[in-house]
Amino acid sequence: MTNQKDGRVVTDRHEIKRLVTVAGADGEPDAYTGQRVSTRFAVGMRLDVTMDPALPASTWPVIMHNISDGGFAFWSKRQLRNSSEIWVREFSADNTAPWIPARVSHCTVGIKGYLIGAMFDPTRDSD
Repeated sequence: MTNQKDGRVVTDRHEIKRLVTVAGADGEPDAYTGQRVSTRFAVGMRLDVTMDPALPASTWPVIMHNISDGGFAFWSKRQLRNSSEIWVREFSADNTAPWIPARVSHCTVGIKGYLIGAMFDPTRDSD
């Protein structure tokens, strides 16, 4: 596995939980839980997304729409296909945040671009 600046991918629940905790500190909890096991937080946090964490030029900025332990949604200027593998990380000026694997579950056109939903994939082998 490579270091953070070279595209380190994290597959454990600790980084997912940390990201949810950071978002929850500034975000609003969703009053509708539906069939969710964990709380979803709405927050406009900046994220980086890529389809290949080994290629720094393939990263683009997005704005988080909401997040929970199971997944997240974000606004993107790029359209993504359902079932696409992506990696997400919290934005940092030095690009040292680790990548978290996810899979696109939906993509719809909206006012701010494409609203994309993805499920975290913490068990995916990152090597």
